Amino acid sequence: MKLVVTDITRFKDNDNVCMALLDVENCTCYRPLPYATRELVVQKGIRPGMIVEATVLPITEATRPHVEDCHMVNDLWLEMMDDKSFKGVLEQTAFDSVSEAFNGVITSKKRCAPHDCPPEFSIKTIRVDPLSMSLSVMESGEKKIRLSFRDKFGEKFRHTPIADLNFHSCVLKYIQQGRMDELNALLAGGEDVYIRLGLSRLYKGKSGKQGYWMQANGIYCFPGYFCSTM
Repeated sequence: MKLVVTDITRFKDNDNVCMALLDVENCTCYRPLPYATRELVVQKGIRPGMIVEATVLPITEATRPHVEDCHMVNDLWLEMMDDKSFKGVLEQTAFDSVSEAFNGVITSKKRCAPHDCPPEFSIKTIRVDPLSMSLSVMESGEKKIRLSFRDKFGEKFRHTPIADLNFHSCVLKYIQQGRMDELNALLAGGEDVYIRLGLSRLYKGKSGKQGYWMQANGIYCFPGYFCSTM
């Protein structure tokens, strides 16, 4: 089958990356395991919007919310989708409301899905109000970049962790150059913005709360989807 890369997610403490892809025909989401590495991504030039032809093997023991887990074999990496086609794939899977996308389990006041009652999936595409987009840097020994946004339903989400590998790298460059105001203006100037919201693996926070935490896996502004223009 033909798949398109929609998410390339970073890990804070190692060089692995987590990819998610959508079936070009029916938009089913898949997450190949084991994880790829940054070296492989660079070697093959893998980016969001890239098409791969591969055989997908379901993992029968995959459990909620990470039902997208699979094995991917016989992969042949092909060309990049154009912006219009990539936007079209995202649009087919998009929701106006985060709460609706995650069946009420994730809201602006509930960023962590409970470990004993997770939703039926872990990745969804959300339409976002471009003017609501803003980035901030939280200093706590290391720079933590956070994204605030409002979904099309009007619900505001503040200080969302950014797991998107390419976007995170782009933002770091702007921070180093002291150009954060310029970057926020670029974000707000998009005509259409989509965020691929994902749920982490089971994690216990510093407060002791355990569950699956919301993060921004992919951030795309159109026209000229974001990381390809920076």
